[in-house]
Amino acid sequence: MESTLKQDLRNTSEEAQSAIAGSDGVSPSLATKAAPRLTPKDEYTDGRKPWEWTSKFPSEARAEIKIEARILVGGLLVCVLLAGGFLALGNQVINFSADIGEPPLVFSVEARLVALFFTGCVGGITFSIKWLVHAAATGRWHQDRRYWRLLIPCLGGVYALAVLALANGGYVGGQTADPARFAAASPALAFLIGYFSDGVSGLLSNIANAVFGTLEKK
Repeated sequence: MESTLKQDLRNTSEEAQSAIAGSDGVSPSLATKAAPRLTPKDEYTDGRKPWEWTSKFPSEARAEIKIEARILVGGLLVCVLLAGGFLALGNQVINFSADIGEPPLVFSVEARLVALFFTGCVGGITFSIKWLVHAAATGRWHQDRRYWRLLIPCLGGVYALAVLALANGGYVGGQTADPARFAAASPALAFLIGYFSDGVSGLLSNIANAVFGTLEKK
């Protein structure tokens, strides 16, 4: 089942990356026309000539890009620490009591689920950093895409929990894998799900249509 889940993620990632690459546009304040499309030959030069090292963004844009980069790097460090800390707790259950009613309410949280959430966030932040670097290097960075780059990590964590729960229940891959093997691979799968969260949304749509039916059928 794990190999099937990984294949589903790989299949959906190409669609997500092409959609993201095609939707990034040049800010009107930076250019009067669309930036030229880079050829594979310019992949590592970003269309620049030798010794052309200065940034083509104005100082105001460079300041905003730096702030965004710092937010993503800071979020990455925090999520890595939280994911590692909760993974170290293993399958322990964390209990919180509240002095409400009689007897007091007790809330139980599985450390493993919290760890998988933050691992999915790590994957989402890694993907956002990659596309921030790509957009800045190719002149396609703009302010409107910032909401996507900063919020996609949260979706990565939610998607990681949802897809792994579906996989554990046999809805993804066709059957339930060995529990011990699946638990060992869950953190890596959570990272991949967070990294390819845009493509995973399409996978979840297909599963929802298969389980609940489409609107046309209803």
